[in-house]
Amino acid sequence: METRRLIGWAYVGRSGAGIHSPSFWVLVVAQVIFLVGGIGPNWILALLSVAVLAAGTILLWRPGESPILVFIFSYSWLQSSIAIYHANWLSIDVAEYAPFFSETRSATVLSLGGILTLALGMRLGAGPRRVNDVLGPRQIAMSQPVDRWFRLYALAWVGSFLALSYAWVVPGLSQPLLALAAMKWAFFYMLAFAYFLRGLRAGWLLPCAFLFELVTSIGGYFSDFKAVFFVTLSAAVASGVKFSPGKLISSTLLAVLLVILGIVWTAVKGDFRDFVSGGGGEQVMTVDYATRLSKLADLVGDLDRDSLANGADQFLRRISYVELFGVVLANVPSIEPHTEGAILWDAVVRPFTPRLLFPDKDVIDDSARTLRYTGGLVGAAESTSVSLGYVAETFIDFGEYGMFAALLGIGCFYGAIYRILVRWKSSRGLLGTSLATAALLNTAALENSFTKVFGGVVVSLLAAWAIAAFAMPRIAPWLIPERR
Repeated sequence: METRRLIGWAYVGRSGAGIHSPSFWVLVVAQVIFLVGGIGPNWILALLSVAVLAAGTILLWRPGESPILVFIFSYSWLQSSIAIYHANWLSIDVAEYAPFFSETRSATVLSLGGILTLALGMRLGAGPRRVNDVLGPRQIAMSQPVDRWFRLYALAWVGSFLALSYAWVVPGLSQPLLALAAMKWAFFYMLAFAYFLRGLRAGWLLPCAFLFELVTSIGGYFSDFKAVFFVTLSAAVASGVKFSPGKLISSTLLAVLLVILGIVWTAVKGDFRDFVSGGGGEQVMTVDYATRLSKLADLVGDLDRDSLANGADQFLRRISYVELFGVVLANVPSIEPHTEGAILWDAVVRPFTPRLLFPDKDVIDDSARTLRYTGGLVGAAESTSVSLGYVAETFIDFGEYGMFAALLGIGCFYGAIYRILVRWKSSRGLLGTSLATAALLNTAALENSFTKVFGGVVVSLLAAWAIAAFAMPRIAPWLIPERR
């Protein structure tokens, strides 16, 4: 009875049936999505899309745990599916969606099948569910006041700032320093999780931290303001927060804010990046933060209805990431042969061949790979690189059948990382859940090249290991169950 009381709605047992079952609500959401956006020229693809959403979410959903694996799947699902619903809105066939020749329909089907296979792999890698994976984090989060969690996050933010600063000074150590800097999201997750568990008694520390992260993320070259929304949402879902009408309205407003920020940023980012880089087209900032904010405000103030409408269209097309895969399908293997695993092998070997010892190692050039496998149709974009995405890369490696085996393996890898960090004796409980969330946060986007992602995850694992094994026993021993 005590276990049931502590886990509450997240209890794993027979009580999970019926209207309180997550599966019930997943099916409801899938039906709503189909009814709102699926009716149109592409209704068969829309039906496939919602079926994949329901199946993948049910596979991965574990009430009371961090939904990071669900997030990886659902974000890739969104990027695989948005062209279907946008094309229905425009009343066109999805085959006409891309502004260039692309086998978009086939790319959509293969992408949806691929990410469902990825979800199955993550489920296998994560292993069977254990009650302690829910109980442990909740008990630790409730054992300390919210202000202690806030202080721990503040310390992590300072460490992140220093790591980012040194990354610019010592380029040879930039990858481990950037991975260490990203670990601040683990501590933000802890703060948010402890906050949501307490409800109205939690005060204003999390809202202040949220606004701080949001404001400081705006004005950067890439303005990555999505992360604070995603981590906050993950903590809220894991805590089992009950959505009252007021909370539902607040959540809806936050979602609307995220979409608006995305549309506005899409509309102004070209001019903004040209300004902050000094017109050189490099991914650098040549002006101070105050000047950047002032220029950003001017650009936003100049937006009119047509600019916002165009920004909304481009925003949806930017989220969608099947068009380049469609071009690849037209070129591989008819023009370019399959690489028989060369891309995947390079991704796996690269982190273990440091440039210090292997000075002749090739530089990762996403745009060059994209230029090659799209037949020169798509290459480098202004001030950015263009990647084909991990699903397209597995197709280039293994073809339309072998790619599913590769994606199953990648999913198992992600799931195993989650399982190891959550259950490792030095990190199990809230620390492991939070580190896993931070380590896997940047793997979700469909446009990610696995060549970059694998190396980033390996380095993030090293950062997580160092934090759990050396830093936390000295800074916050109460985070480790055996030492509480």
